[in-house]
Amino acid sequence: MSILVVGNATVDISYEIKRLPSIGETLLASGRMVDAGGKGLNQAIAASRWGVDVHLLAPLGDDAAASVIRDRLDSEKLENVELLIGPFSTDESIIFVTPDGSNIIVSTDSTAKWLSIDNLKHRLGLILAKDTLLLQGNLSKETTEKCLKEGKSTGVRTVLNPSPIGFSYDGIWPLVRIAVLNEIEAEQLGSSKDPEIAGRNLLKLGVETVVITLGSEGAMAIYEGKSIMFGAPKMDVVDTAGAGDAFVGSLVAALDMGLPFMESMKFSIEVASLTVTKRGTTSAFPSHKNIRKLIKC
Repeated sequence: MSILVVGNATVDISYEIKRLPSIGETLLASGRMVDAGGKGLNQAIAASRWGVDVHLLAPLGDDAAASVIRDRLDSEKLENVELLIGPFSTDESIIFVTPDGSNIIVSTDSTAKWLSIDNLKHRLGLILAKDTLLLQGNLSKETTEKCLKEGKSTGVRTVLNPSPIGFSYDGIWPLVRIAVLNEIEAEQLGSSKDPEIAGRNLLKLGVETVVITLGSEGAMAIYEGKSIMFGAPKMDVVDTAGAGDAFVGSLVAALDMGLPFMESMKFSIEVASLTVTKRGTTSAFPSHKNIRKLIKC
């Protein structure tokens, strides 16, 4: 079994602040951390920590910042990585983290949007050799739709995490077997503040299974027509950045390993919950050893 992740990679710069600033206000940070990130890279690493075969296809800029990402990938021993070098600076995310672990994130996406059908066309054959295709919201609509069409036509499990929301997904939903969204994304794309209604609206648009993450409350899945709630363990929250990606990568990995959907959801929530107890993004993900212990519990 194997997974292909087509997505972005960024340099994440996190600042610890006592509270979010008001408009026009300057605050001093009590700490700073630089980490590799980007939803594509995050989810690929999270999946690989399960010990499954993961292939990452991601764009980088031709600059010194890209070395942060290369170094992280080298340390992860993620061997199946193809980095396409674009004519822009490597994308980055600025993350502000408050003492309760809450965060706000602002990212650039010039290099992610550069990943087009033209520079992917000779690599779409990778989909044929994989069992699961995972995409996020950072790429262009055209590239996202083309990849999912290829996945749908070849019968692979297509998984979409439409975050951040950069375009309308009209016409794309029927290409998606599993959609994973947070509450805000579900409200915007599912046209309802009620997660269950939003999820069912997405089913009507063609998605087979919808998963909506609910932060500390766990997650909801609409699976085989039934709405199912999954609780989350209570944790001492330090930093919530990356928890959603830890969940998505884990869910895809668990399903790729052949675990039943219900167990995959349960374990993925536990991995995400462990992630919030550490600072950083990929550096906060549980190790392969800890995940194996978790699965055996």
